[in-house]
Amino acid sequence: MRSRSSRVRQRLAEAAQRHLEQVELLLANKGPLIRGSFGLRRRVCGKPNCHCVRGERHESKYLSASQDGKLRQVHVPESDVAEVSQGVARYRRFRQAEAKLVELSALQLRLVGELGEAQLEPYPPDNPLPPRARRGRRPKP
Repeated sequence: MRSRSSRVRQRLAEAAQRHLEQVELLLANKGPLIRGSFGLRRRVCGKPNCHCVRGERHESKYLSASQDGKLRQVHVPESDVAEVSQGVARYRRFRQAEAKLVELSALQLRLVGELGEAQLEPYPPDNPLPPRARRGRRPKP
């Protein structure tokens, strides 16, 4: 029983450390977050004497994101390209850290339950009380 309890404690401490690292990533995030995807579009304008007809297409940068269930795209001027691309990258890192925190929180709760079970001793030894009844949703198999 003690070795199982020790293993669970160790795993819980490791999960807590990883949780703290993710929180520190979120706190270290400086600058605005910009939701969406940053992209580059190459197109042909259709003018017969333009350089795009020879294969050198016109480039434009854009930000796309869903709004009310529809994809919305906005042109990003060259002067804002660096700011927008960095904001999009920060947003992506923020969401990834947030998802990792959710995952680690679920792991920590499960390990807390395991630790409690590992530390339980039946009493009285000859005719112990039954285990506690489960409350809430049943865990997924």
